[in-house]
Amino acid sequence: MKQSALAYPYGDALIDGVIKSRPQDFIVVEELGFEPSGEGEHLFLQVEKSGLSTPELVARISRDYSIHPRHIGFSGMKDKNALTTQWLSLHLPGQKADPQVSVGDDYRVLRALRNRSKLRRGSHKSNFFRVCIRAIDDLPAASREQLEAIASRGMANYFGAQRFGRRQDNVEQALARLAGSRLKRTRRGMLLSALRSHLFNQVLSRRISLGHWAHPLEGDVFMLRGSHSIFSEALDASLLQRYASMDIASTASLYGSGQSQLSGPALQLEQQVRSEHGEITGCLDNQAAKLQMRPLRVVVDDLQYELYAAEKCLLLELRLPAGSYLTSLLDHFISVTEPGGLSR
Repeated sequence: MKQSALAYPYGDALIDGVIKSRPQDFIVVEELGFEPSGEGEHLFLQVEKSGLSTPELVARISRDYSIHPRHIGFSGMKDKNALTTQWLSLHLPGQKADPQVSVGDDYRVLRALRNRSKLRRGSHKSNFFRVCIRAIDDLPAASREQLEAIASRGMANYFGAQRFGRRQDNVEQALARLAGSRLKRTRRGMLLSALRSHLFNQVLSRRISLGHWAHPLEGDVFMLRGSHSIFSEALDASLLQRYASMDIASTASLYGSGQSQLSGPALQLEQQVRSEHGEITGCLDNQAAKLQMRPLRVVVDDLQYELYAAEKCLLLELRLPAGSYLTSLLDHFISVTEPGGLSR
């Protein structure tokens, strides 16, 4: 599915640009939100890398530290064609002495600290981004208004284009291959996620089109900002105030087995979207996925931007919570391309 087919809360993108012209143009720093304890059988490594995907980094660390990949934990996937910093954990039971810190050609260890527990997927708090978008001659007033709206009112929490594969065909591949094909666990999980993400994006787009994004809908399930805690509650003045202040956000389902807490119009909207994608829901019904909820809106923290006209570079700095996509934020106001890569 093309991301351009989705609805966005602040109108269509009005300008074009290029990202990831060079690794230093796309800087990402993973922020744990906690400090490793300093003791325990897990060694946390803060690693800066360039030209390596996270799975490739894990393979390199596995080789360089002589540790099996299954004993290496990480929280988030980080871009290959970028300069990124992320945390890994190495399980070293019975080893009191830390292994010698390794330095690779395309990665370096910035910090090494012990911790009592493994680093698990999605356990970091946020990501800091510093991104130079090139080939920008001008930033029209309307685009500035879109950026200001993102800073003050948040962004639609779409799954990014990278979720659907380099050729944007993961949904088609999932429908063709999940029913009976023998797939590696990681590949099966990737295709399953593409189907669930596609459905979520369709629900979110429908809600924006119908005007049910900036305001909650009767029957919504809400998520508290900064946590995964969800609750359902009747719409009243207090709840509407919490929604307006960005303390809570409406959610939509990541399709799977389990009883939904959605009701009324919110549930009906999801059911309508699902009925239009019966092949996807039918495929997912045969998988082992469990129902989850994902916020429809996320707060963008510390957003700053500046146009450097001489360099034709629009510089963005911001923070996003874990699980949200910088590329999805860009889609709110600009159509970007990557050299030899995706076009959105």
